[in-house]
Amino acid sequence: MIVARLLVVALLVAVAALGLAWLFTGDHRYLRLLGRVLRFTVVVALAGALLLVLERVVLR
Repeated sequence: MIVARLLVVALLVAVAALGLAWLFTGDHRYLRLLGRVLRFTVVVALAGALLLVLERVVLR
């Protein structure tokens, strides 16, 4: 569980850093990278949720 919390903190730091980099530079590369990071996060979160559901179904 602590690993998940550390990953969430790392995600928040990355999102904040990319958002600030875009605000200060105006370069849209940072927004594209931010979008990729958020999409990857959603995919990993969905995969983790599916694994938890699968675990509940199999172990029931």
